[in-house]
Amino acid sequence: MKKTLLAGITFVLLGVMVGCGNKTVQQPTSESKNETTNVSTTDSQVSEKTKVEKVKTIDVSDAIKIYQEKHPKTDITSVELESERSGLVYKIEGVDDETEYDLTINASSKEILRDKSEKLDKEDRAGVKRKQDKLDLKDIISIDEATTIAEKETGFGTAQEWSLNKDLSTTYWEVKGVEGRKEAQIKIDAKSGEVLEFELDD
Repeated sequence: MKKTLLAGITFVLLGVMVGCGNKTVQQPTSESKNETTNVSTTDSQVSEKTKVEKVKTIDVSDAIKIYQEKHPKTDITSVELESERSGLVYKIEGVDDETEYDLTINASSKEILRDKSEKLDKEDRAGVKRKQDKLDLKDIISIDEATTIAEKETGFGTAQEWSLNKDLSTTYWEVKGVEGRKEAQIKIDAKSGEVLEFELDD
């Protein structure tokens, strides 16, 4: 009788111990906690990256308007959209009969970062440079349209720099794209969207 009772008690105690052991196994380890933290950090980083990519720049027409409000009696001779430490900026150059102007605008906030001017060389005064370099800004395609054409034409890379210039009587966009060590430059008629020139550098 005593042996049977002792055996029963031993069996019950073993059962309790096994049950406790299972509870211990089911608790998360420090490694699994770390994994959860790492996943959360990664999700946060992806979310932050997405926010950066969604930052919008003002359209070139808005940048031109800001320049024209600042220097109303001048003609624009070049427009560039490029990256600086502060982010993407528009650099717009213009001219009147005697002076050349250089305005830099934050492409996100519209803030004017720099506004410089200097007298033209003697041979460029009296409207010479103005007539020669003045851009025809009527009905030009947007930067987004120029980018789409450039990336389709090159078949690779991401557009990183844009400039609006003039060659003879043609106002054109020049778009620079980069992929790895390769760099492409493409010139596009700013009115018709026609590809004028394409260069690929390895």
